Amino acid sequence: MKPLAFRWRIALGSALVTALTLALFSAIVAFVVYRQDVTELDARLATDARLAFAYRAEPKSPGDGWLETLVMADPDLGGYVLLGPNGEVRSASHPAYAGLTKRAKTTSRAFNHVIGNVKLRVGEFVEGDTTLLLAAQPRDADQDVRELLKAYAFALPFVLLLAGGGGWWLAGRALQPMVQITRKAESITADRLAERLPETGANDEISRHVRVLNGMLDRLERSFLQAGRFAADASHELRTPLTILRGVVEQALHAEDLPPAQEEFLVNLQEQMVALQKITENLLLLARFDAGKIPLDHSGVDLSALVAEVGEDAELLAAPRPLQVEVWAPSGIRVPGDPVLLRRVLLNLVDNAVRYNRAEGRIKIALEGSAREVVFRVGNTGTGIPSDRRDDLFKRFFRLNADRGRATGGSGLGLSLCREIVTAHNGRIELARSEDDWTEFAVHLPRLASE
Repeated sequence: MKPLAFRWRIALGSALVTALTLALFSAIVAFVVYRQDVTELDARLATDARLAFAYRAEPKSPGDGWLETLVMADPDLGGYVLLGPNGEVRSASHPAYAGLTKRAKTTSRAFNHVIGNVKLRVGEFVEGDTTLLLAAQPRDADQDVRELLKAYAFALPFVLLLAGGGGWWLAGRALQPMVQITRKAESITADRLAERLPETGANDEISRHVRVLNGMLDRLERSFLQAGRFAADASHELRTPLTILRGVVEQALHAEDLPPAQEEFLVNLQEQMVALQKITENLLLLARFDAGKIPLDHSGVDLSALVAEVGEDAELLAAPRPLQVEVWAPSGIRVPGDPVLLRRVLLNLVDNAVRYNRAEGRIKIALEGSAREVVFRVGNTGTGIPSDRRDDLFKRFFRLNADRGRATGGSGLGLSLCREIVTAHNGRIELARSEDDWTEFAVHLPRLASE
């Protein structure tokens, strides 16, 4: 289960803490109110007992009729039990009340007792050799507690809504600087590393967090610039000696009476030089993309004609295998972009389709156009790409085969360079299909606005 957002957790936590606090508060208040009502009831029982003993002392009250008079005079009294010197029951308002004597021997002067389903508060009072037990129902105490708990239960949803809403609002206010920092951080990309997160100037946790992140961005920018500068400088410095070496090798190949073994050696050396030149050019181009120093010509490009030319190149590349090449490119489709760079993307995808294909397989090149978008597709009959390696396809120096031999692939820079070029043209490249017998890449580009 996906965890809730931090703001929701604060709101729900505030509501939960408020609910627990209100429950504890209501329990304490209910207990205090109940004890106060019971204390008042105990005082009334004590008053009634004093009146009873005083009424008993009058000559005109023979026997125990004075207790019946007392019970009738106070409607809150539920009954009584009168005990003699030895604890014997002399009289009781009801036979069920005789059981109060057992409880009275082991409890304090006032206690609770239940007869049937009736809850009673019983007071024990002694005068001379006579013990009087008076019982009353704590209706007021129970009713006050019930009414109090009902009031709290009625108010609980509103309090929870208020607490949750207040927690939501406070969390929003507290997290607002973090939201702004997150939006700014999302806008900082590889070509915008010079930007920094906004600092509030306050001496709090968020400001310290921003300062730490800005310091990290400083270090990343320096490292990124050093790496880009090294790749660009190294690629640039290698271009001239590689060109010279390639010329020397080609000149040696044109020499007369060249032994076959030496000719084979020079041919292999020439192939390695060509591959090394290609890697150098790709590295230099990637370094320029990283530095944002690629001037793009966004004039209209006739992509239909470009695809037709690439299709002819594909037939030449596929001839030695041999492979069947199918090209479908409707005329009149134009896109804004640099023709040289876009041609490089198309040739790279076609080269991969030829390289990673089975013998006597098939290559399909198709161009599709809609009102706003153009899609270029290159598919081939290959072995497919494992699902666990598809996420790494466009990473630099990634290759399906680790041997890096000439027969199985190049340096692993082609797809990453394609992605940089397509992204610079406001498009995207993706692995559209990968099965056991078919692999297809798709390039999505915006169509020229004038069309």
